[in-house]
Amino acid sequence: MRKIFVFVLVALSTWTACSDDKDLGPDIPFVGSYQLPQGKSSADDRIVELFNTYGSYFLYEYTQKDFNWTQVSVGSSANYSYGTILGDPVYAGDWLDVMERIWLDFYPEDFLQKNLPYRILMADSIKQTYTYERPATYYKVYLTTNTLAIAGLNKDIVSLSGAVEKSFKNVLQQEFLKHLINSGALVAPDEFYYVSDYSKKATAGVEARTRGFVPSIDMEESYGSVYDWCTYIVYGTTELSRTNDLRHYLMNMISHAETESNSWATYLTYPLVKKKHDILKKYFLEEYGIDFQKIGNANAKYSE
Repeated sequence: MRKIFVFVLVALSTWTACSDDKDLGPDIPFVGSYQLPQGKSSADDRIVELFNTYGSYFLYEYTQKDFNWTQVSVGSSANYSYGTILGDPVYAGDWLDVMERIWLDFYPEDFLQKNLPYRILMADSIKQTYTYERPATYYKVYLTTNTLAIAGLNKDIVSLSGAVEKSFKNVLQQEFLKHLINSGALVAPDEFYYVSDYSKKATAGVEARTRGFVPSIDMEESYGSVYDWCTYIVYGTTELSRTNDLRHYLMNMISHAETESNSWATYLTYPLVKKKHDILKKYFLEEYGIDFQKIGNANAKYSE
C-alpha cells in the first residue's frame, strides 16, 4: 500500500511540475565547464579543434581544484599532497606536437572520442610535496578520475632527447592504459585466459615464462627493475589474478619493442607467452583498431 501511495504522490508532483513550466521563466542555455579558447596561446585553435573532435578539454589554465577533482578521495594524506605548476602557453603547440607523436596518433579517432579523459591538464611540472623534510617528487604524468595531468609545458619540450622522449612516451601510455582498464574500456578475449594455469603461484623467471606469465614493469621507469607478480596468489581467491595477467601483458606491449633482448625478444621464445601475446595483438587490432605492440615497437627508433 505504501508503494502505491508513493507512486501516486510522485506522479502528481511530476504532472504539477509539467503544468507549471510556463511559470519557470526563459530557458537558460547550458554552458560547458570551461571556456575555450583560453586566449593565451597561438595553439588555441588546435585546442578548440581537439575539443570539437574528442569532447575533451586540453587546458593550460586551471585551478588545483581541477587537478584534484575525483569521484573518490585520492592524492593526499596527512603527510603529502600532489599539485601542479602551470606551464607556459607559448609552448602549447610544441607540447601538442609531442603528445600527438607519442600518444594520440596510436589510437583511432572513434576510440579516443569514447575514451579520452574529460580533462587533459597541461602542466610545467607535477609534484608531490611532504609535510616533513624531504625533497619533492616530480612526475611526468598523474592520473585521477577522468583527469590526466601531463608535464612538459615549457621550453624543454622543443628539444627532448631520444631517451627523455622514450621515457615520456612509456609513462604516458602506461597511465592512459590504466585509465582504459579502470574505466572498463578494454575487454580481453576469453581465449587469452585459457592458456595459463592460474591455480597456483609460479617461481620467478623460467617457470613463470614457461607457464605464460610476463613480469610487472610497474617499477621499471622509477627503479629500472621488473618483478614476477605471479609468485603471489590472491588471498581471497587462492589463485593468480587474471586481471593482473592482462594488465602486465599490455603494459609490456606498449613499453617494449619486440626486438628488445631484456623483454619480448626473450619472452617470445617461450611458446605460451608467444601464444598469449599473439592472441592479444590480433584481438585488439581487430576489435578496437589498436596495435598495442606497435606502441612498444616505436621505442626502437629512439636507439637508432
